[in-house]
Amino acid sequence: MRNIILTLLTFISLSFTATAQYSEAERPMSMGMKNSLSLSVNDLKTSKVEDIWQDYVKQYDGKTKKDKKMKEYVTDAAKVYYIPGLSTINIYARFEERGKTTTEAIIFFLDGDRFLSTSYNADQMKAANEFVRQFDIAIQKYKTNQLLEAEQKKLKGLESDLKKLVRDNESLHKDIEGYKDKITKAETAISKNNGDQEKTASMITEQNKVIEKVKTDLNALK
Repeated sequence: MRNIILTLLTFISLSFTATAQYSEAERPMSMGMKNSLSLSVNDLKTSKVEDIWQDYVKQYDGKTKKDKKMKEYVTDAAKVYYIPGLSTINIYARFEERGKTTTEAIIFFLDGDRFLSTSYNADQMKAANEFVRQFDIAIQKYKTNQLLEAEQKKLKGLESDLKKLVRDNESLHKDIEGYKDKITKAETAISKNNGDQEKTASMITEQNKVIEKVKTDLNALK
């Protein structure tokens, strides 16, 4: 249980690290090579990361759709209130598999005809970094909840095992009481049997005497 708690605390600690930084670079998307932020997600299927993304961006009131041909999500007119100087912004997101267990989330922020970058506006890009951090938190919360559910399932299994052990223990105690009762009855029967043996042995002795007397009387008739 201690290891479970430590694992959960580690997840939560990583989730809420306020100084998290994400890789800024130009990357390919539907409009060419554009500046972006990327986040690596381990131990989750790409489809699940996409599901979390779609739930996450709902809070910003934009309209999200997926361009299946370009394999890209587009959220129009998102209201990311903490990006300074902007009332709305268009957000593009791509999710690419990196090996069997890692997904790279690549996020682009389009303001009018320009993509946000540190070189153009550092404050806006800092806020975009916060946007990605909040997405990272949403992912970590999902993973932590999954871990919690798995550990709770294990706990239920252990509790079920304990209930069975308690039932078995109670049954064994009942068996012991039954055995004790049988032993008591057997001891009583043994005591009676011993007395009956002595009585029967005495009767046999007397019967032998009777037989000997009858034989003596028989011999006297010759």
